[in-house]
Amino acid sequence: MNKQKKKPSAWYFGLAGLALVMGCVIAGLIAFRTVPGLPGALESGVNIDDLTQVVVPGEAEIKFDEPGAYAVYYEYQSEVDGVRYAGTERPPALDCLMTGVHSGKQVRAVPDYVETNRYSTMRDERVGVLMMSLTVDRPDTYTFACRYANGNSDPQVVVAVGPNFVWEFLDVSARAGLSLLAGVVVFLASVLAAIVIVIVVGIRRQREPAGGSG
Repeated sequence: MNKQKKKPSAWYFGLAGLALVMGCVIAGLIAFRTVPGLPGALESGVNIDDLTQVVVPGEAEIKFDEPGAYAVYYEYQSEVDGVRYAGTERPPALDCLMTGVHSGKQVRAVPDYVETNRYSTMRDERVGVLMMSLTVDRPDTYTFACRYANGNSDPQVVVAVGPNFVWEFLDVSARAGLSLLAGVVVFLASVLAAIVIVIVVGIRRQREPAGGSG
């Protein structure tokens, strides 16, 4: 009789082991899908090839495929069409305006100088710093025109328009972090479930002799 009463506990231990294994498998799958793609995702978030260079004063057509916030960088070291440009590290006072080619909507760049929001190539052929921000409400091709606020035409400088690298980096990192956190939560939940099952089995076994003697 005692042996028959203790047999069902094996199922509980098996269930505890299954919960632990399933938790490990699910957590492993989440990590496998997140971590291998993380370096490439972070690298794509800081690709300066996504920026469109404009020599100021001047203009260029830029296509924005998605709405959202974009950045205007001042490249105080740069090269455009084989011509080298260099200037002071602090951005000059510029007036930059975008006009939608199809919609006619105008978007003015607003000052947003962040000294620490910089990028550079390995040999510093291109070095830029965030100077303005843009908000695009709808996808369109825009004519981006930029000039000196005081009307000067010299010296020529270079600005680059595109994604805000810091925000792109933080967004990718945050999404990856949430995925990894979800994996940790699943694993800890499976461990907790296994511990609870083991505790329940232990309590039931302690009570069995008293129940059998009755």
